[in-house]
Amino acid sequence: MPYTIKTTKNGLIYIKSSGIISIRKPNSIDRAKTEGHPLIINADHISFLSFDTENKVTYFMMNGFQISVKILFDEAEEALQAAKLHIEKIIKT
Repeated sequence: MPYTIKTTKNGLIYIKSSGIISIRKPNSIDRAKTEGHPLIINADHISFLSFDTENKVTYFMMNGFQISVKILFDEAEEALQAAKLHIEKIIKT
């Protein structure tokens, strides 16, 4: 079954390249590209999930990057919570 976003038991979030609007750092000319590969994000590196200035669902990363995605906020939040839950389980064991 095709996916746009999925999580792993290791606390990683996979985002299909077609589901990504942009990967950028504010106040910077440079933008990152996925080159058709899925983007893999460690849930521990996400500061918070919200909307950017253009009202797109965006993961705000600890390193300053913003990853805007073409999915509903609820889907993005569910993936983030699931990934963080997996990380908590790993830490407890």
